[in-house]
Amino acid sequence: MYLTSFLNSSNNKFYNTTNSVLSVLSPSGKLSPIVRPKGVLRFSEARQTLVPINVNESASWFEYEGAAIVEFHSKANALDSQSLDMISDAVTYSEKKGLRGVIVHNDFQHFSCGVSLWSVRDCFEKNDFDGLDDFLTYFQNTMLQMRDSKLPVIAAPVGMSIGGGFEVVLHADHVVSHANSVMGLVESFVGVVPAGGGCKEMLYRWTEKLNDTQKGAWKSFMNIGLGRKANSPQEADALAMRRADDVFQMNRDRILNIALSKLDDTKKASQRSPLALSGAEHFKEMLEWLEVNNKKGMLTPHDVTVGTEIGRIMSGGDCPAGTVFSEQEILDAERSSFITLAQTQETQARIVSMLDNGVTLRN
Repeated sequence: MYLTSFLNSSNNKFYNTTNSVLSVLSPSGKLSPIVRPKGVLRFSEARQTLVPINVNESASWFEYEGAAIVEFHSKANALDSQSLDMISDAVTYSEKKGLRGVIVHNDFQHFSCGVSLWSVRDCFEKNDFDGLDDFLTYFQNTMLQMRDSKLPVIAAPVGMSIGGGFEVVLHADHVVSHANSVMGLVESFVGVVPAGGGCKEMLYRWTEKLNDTQKGAWKSFMNIGLGRKANSPQEADALAMRRADDVFQMNRDRILNIALSKLDDTKKASQRSPLALSGAEHFKEMLEWLEVNNKKGMLTPHDVTVGTEIGRIMSGGDCPAGTVFSEQEILDAERSSFITLAQTQETQARIVSMLDNGVTLRN
């Protein structure tokens, strides 16, 4: 028997969980089980009756109804190596034990506001760019481990899933999101590029959506460069951020139950085939667009620097048109551009400004 209790100070009722039943102390002094409407499942309540299989400062995971539930719990659910440890461990354990699958979900205000900028800052202040590259490699490999697992992985985001948090969503086999979820890759605002597979995944999705690699590269270049976010499922569809079979739910208390119900019929996402990228001439067009908009005052000098790296990833840079890039080569390009930008004084100033003052520096 596992017993835990807590006091709800807002109504002074004593809650108790015994034998996996959440109960409330009634005015008569008797414990009565909390009964929710059919389909309502709050993991913040269910977890009171569970012991985590593994836990650290940034995340934990639990076994529940034959599935692994991964929960982030760092500040703003920012991702670091410990967050990735829990994802990786949950996937590995679930495969070994034959669980139904893995769900990444939490009941907090936001799913994840991205990779921890404090971790990035710590690396550049120590001049430890090899350590930063190792972290990005681990991030990318963990995303591929999720996608390539033999078990289904479902992301069930609420609130904001932006930056690295959205890269987790992008690599899930299926997404069950809250209707008010905010999604997007916003790394350009702090002077870096998505490097957990976000650039790669958006390039593939736009190419599939438009059936044209060059048009897909341009759309990805524009949307990531401008840090465009989707504030609704409809906006996410227009920005190629959702698959056709992804679903959303108006009531966030029903999201986890829906995700659990879909584990047994979720199809695995396929591995990505090599892409023939648009090449040097298209890259040149991107550079010209950046310079024109810099002269108009719409982009700052460092926006041009960041945009150049995004264009290089999406087009293949100075290579001939039609040069074939594997998925891993696109991931390597993401990581290289992130490290290049993280070494610039302008990106470092943007990150420090965001962390110390909460201000997006326009330099």
